[in-house]
Amino acid sequence: GDRTPRSAASPRAREPKRTRNSTSSSAGWSGITTELPTILHMSPTITVQTGARLHFGLLALQAASGRNFGGVGLMVEAPGCELSVEPADRDECLAEPEIAARLILWRDEYRRRCPVEHRPPACRVRLSQTIPAHAGLGSGTQTALALAAAMSQWSGEKNVGARELARRIGRGTRSALGIHGFERGGLLVEGGKRQPDEISPLVARLDFPSDWRVLLVTPNGRRGLSGDAERAAFSRLTPMPASLTETLCRIVLMELLPAVASADFATAAAALQEFGQLNGSHFAPIQGGVFADPQLAELAKWLTEQGHVGVGQSS
Repeated sequence: GDRTPRSAASPRAREPKRTRNSTSSSAGWSGITTELPTILHMSPTITVQTGARLHFGLLALQAASGRNFGGVGLMVEAPGCELSVEPADRDECLAEPEIAARLILWRDEYRRRCPVEHRPPACRVRLSQTIPAHAGLGSGTQTALALAAAMSQWSGEKNVGARELARRIGRGTRSALGIHGFERGGLLVEGGKRQPDEISPLVARLDFPSDWRVLLVTPNGRRGLSGDAERAAFSRLTPMPASLTETLCRIVLMELLPAVASADFATAAAALQEFGQLNGSHFAPIQGGVFADPQLAELAKWLTEQGHVGVGQSS
């Protein structure tokens, strides 16, 4: 996907979201941290709201042994997705044509994989708020999981985990940060996969300090790689050296996580910037440089020259 520069010079996380319904009792994903999906029960309509996922980079690629992929990411409140499911005489999907086609595929896949006794009948899917696609914000996984969560609740299931929801709609081919983030929010580290069909396990999760802010900048009119083009690009990459994986793991374990846990902004920002630079350097042969877009490379350089810290990119 596209790699969206961000400056963490003055990040701030919002107040925790809470799951609520029309009777004000808790249901579904009761919020205890930031950027969790909110499920609104407006019988017979189920509405799910979720934020976006930032992906700061991988920990391993084409590893000769051990786990593959892995990575670090953060859930943010905006931009967000809002999707509802309601009864209908026949299946309908109210969304822009491109995303509507994907929603139909996810809906049909969900029906094939969910328990027979909870297979949803005909319904109307309405997408009223969208995360920009192919912009490094995890729009596909968050929208698909919002649909799966709404359909599971609407058909009578309670608190189906995000990993199971992802299995029903076929998400998590490489990264599982958006899957774990949908359910838990916060700053996330996934450990990578041993098997192609495995969902990478979550190995660390921290609340992001509430007074830190994230500035997202996305180029107009540019779309990142996806689907077959993205898979082809990954196939052209050389394996990530074990020494680079070791360095990235050290940055995450010994610098980034302790800094976030102790609200040490300067150290956390420096760690994120170094982590992103090292990842971008490995991807440079297929994206034309450390940053995927020349305009954003210039902007990142200018931000750094102005004294901003934590400048990186999301994929």
